[in-house]
Amino acid sequence: NNKTYDGGTVATLSGGSLSGVIGLDTVTLGSSTGTFADKNVGTGKAVTVSGITLGGTDAANYTVTQPTGLTADISAKALTVTGMTANNKTYDGGTVATLSGGSLDGVIGSEAVTFSGQTGTFADKNAGTGKTVSVSGITLGGTDAGNYTVTQPTGQIGRASCRERV
Repeated sequence: NNKTYDGGTVATLSGGSLSGVIGLDTVTLGSSTGTFADKNVGTGKAVTVSGITLGGTDAANYTVTQPTGLTADISAKALTVTGMTANNKTYDGGTVATLSGGSLDGVIGSEAVTFSGQTGTFADKNAGTGKTVSVSGITLGGTDAGNYTVTQPTGQIGRASCRERV
């Protein structure tokens, strides 16, 4: 089965049937293990099956060959940015907001994933308090970044003040 990136190679197997069982013999599929070729995001990734066992009263009369040629997809895990704030500023005629802080929520274990490129924009250029600030441009970096996506924060990340210039 396809899965969302979880940092591991375990593949969930489903379906399957036995062919070659003679007459009314009782033979069933037992346990099995599926393993992706690697942990990383990708489509059509090879899945190896091992450990298939047979059950049922006539199982001793049969052998089973592990299936081959199985594939499945691992899709990227979605991350969110939390804790980012917009700094207050003195009126300068523009809408650029300075952002600070923030962390990625959802990174698995100690994987190396960072974010950068974010820009903040006040809703308008006018002085005021509690002004909405939106964020865009966040990109991911680090050795494990390819296994993740980040959703740009929508709406406001916070409210900041733009004081009048005196």
